[in-house]
Amino acid sequence: MGSWGQLQEWMFDWDDPKDDHRHVSHLYGLFPSNQISPFRTPELFDAARTSLIARGDPSTGWSMGWKVCLWARLLDGDHAYKLITDQLTLVRNEKKKGGTYPNLFDAHPPFQIDGNFGCVAGVVEMLMQSYDGFIYLLPALPSLWQEGEINGIIARGGFELDLKWEKGKVSRLVVRSKNGGNCRLRSENPLSGSGLKVAKGENPNPLYKVPDVPEALINKEAKLNPVELKKSYLYDLETVAGGEYVIVGK
Repeated sequence: MGSWGQLQEWMFDWDDPKDDHRHVSHLYGLFPSNQISPFRTPELFDAARTSLIARGDPSTGWSMGWKVCLWARLLDGDHAYKLITDQLTLVRNEKKKGGTYPNLFDAHPPFQIDGNFGCVAGVVEMLMQSYDGFIYLLPALPSLWQEGEINGIIARGGFELDLKWEKGKVSRLVVRSKNGGNCRLRSENPLSGSGLKVAKGENPNPLYKVPDVPEALINKEAKLNPVELKKSYLYDLETVAGGEYVIVGK
């Protein structure tokens, strides 16, 4: 059995900054789980970002699909968009890393569905996230997607959303509540609508409960970067099962 000093060393989950391997399973807490958040755990959020930067973008197609989702959770829509374009690079030689075959299959010899499904999931994460105690509208919108709409996306708790945006801001949102309950919304521009109130306290919807995350172990030599968040607005909307609610942006 080792000494207590050795045990403390073993407790650190070192990630070698020179490691650019395509596997990113150590970032499970960021995606698809809900343990790492820019609002609740900024130190872990910064550490995840630093690790992903070190891993780099080039990889096989399935890994790029995962990285789209991870960069969306890191609220960096332009980086997520860049990885989507990398993933859509035409590949005809199976020995080449990453990209997409002419039949639109993910290029990882012979083929892995993670790249296709991952990029689709990543696009949804860029436009809507619901893992952090609220529904975040347009959390990682690329600068090139200034106008658009998406219909029928499902947030946790059975909320179906039709979302439209103009000039990079929410312009119209339709919420269809399948199960009822509180619908907490976060937006980077003010919203208005019948029944919409400024959010207070914890989200009473049990389907939006967030985990209690232990305080991060920070190496004394670590250089942390500030997590700078855009101003946003948090609202509550009490819904009933089968109800439909229209909200507009200001």
